Amino acid sequence: MEKRTDRRIAMTKRLLKESLTELLKQKDIYHISIRELCAGADVNRTTFYKHYGSQFDLLADMENDLLGFIKNTIEAHESRPDHIIRDVCRYLENDLEFTRLIINNNIDPAFPQKLFSLAPLKDVVFRKCENKRLGETESEYLYNFIIYGSYRTICVWLNKDRRESPDKLAELIIQRSSF
Repeated sequence: MEKRTDRRIAMTKRLLKESLTELLKQKDIYHISIRELCAGADVNRTTFYKHYGSQFDLLADMENDLLGFIKNTIEAHESRPDHIIRDVCRYLENDLEFTRLIINNNIDPAFPQKLFSLAPLKDVVFRKCENKRLGETESEYLYNFIIYGSYRTICVWLNKDRRESPDKLAELIIQRSSF
């Protein structure tokens, strides 16, 4: 049976994540103290250390939330790239402040590589390349074009104040990326 997370623990983690996001808008992670994080979340340091060892562990948890959502979305809709893009864009838009920080490389410059190395992401794109009967070299180029192009398109979209809907963006990416 799946172990359920206590709602108080979930709330504490959410408050800490919100506090970290607010602090990251002002300074880099190396200059954020646990004391500041706890003050922003209105929790004590003992509570923080029950869940995380450092501000870097908290950031890693936030990144893992995002990567986990993307992975699960790909697996749930692997035959429907438009649904994948739409659902991911909706998720990103719902947590716009953090996603702008992470996508713009202001926090973790390695994040794009963590994203691009997700096995389900590679699998779904390479399956589409196989359907086009391309050789190995052409498939590799097309994969990189689709992934990096889509990523940059989503970055531009996230940074706009007046964004198109996630549905419209998904439609645009699918039409232009040879899916």
